[in-house]
Amino acid sequence: MLEELIKKMEDNIDSDDFEQIEEECIEKIEESDLGLNAVEPLIKLMERHPLADFGVPGAIVQFVEKYYKKGYEDILYQSIKRSPAMHTVWMLNRICNDKNSHDKFKKLLAETAERNDIDNAIAKSAKDFLGK
Repeated sequence: MLEELIKKMEDNIDSDDFEQIEEECIEKIEESDLGLNAVEPLIKLMERHPLADFGVPGAIVQFVEKYYKKGYEDILYQSIKRSPAMHTVWMLNRICNDKNSHDKFKKLLAETAERNDIDNAIAKSAKDFLGK
């Protein structure tokens, strides 16, 4: 079921109705009680579409951030190490803004800003968050 909902979002990622479809799919994911198990597949969706607009913050972010300090941040960390996306870098910055967050998140943001194997817009976004 999770795979079908992610596929539905992916198939409609460029449509004018994406935000509504995203919200409906996330609502069904919430109802399924998959919890933290749904976080990684949703973040991998963002990895596959690194420049897509998932909303501000968007239904996916609202869902996955419920698992902050319950494992979400480590899943996000690994995702950004693998393949940063505009939205995941923004989510990382939100973690960095927590004054109690671990230094490894700020270090990862700085590393991402210096990467040359990712889209320039994503590296620039990380630099902007760092105030560079």
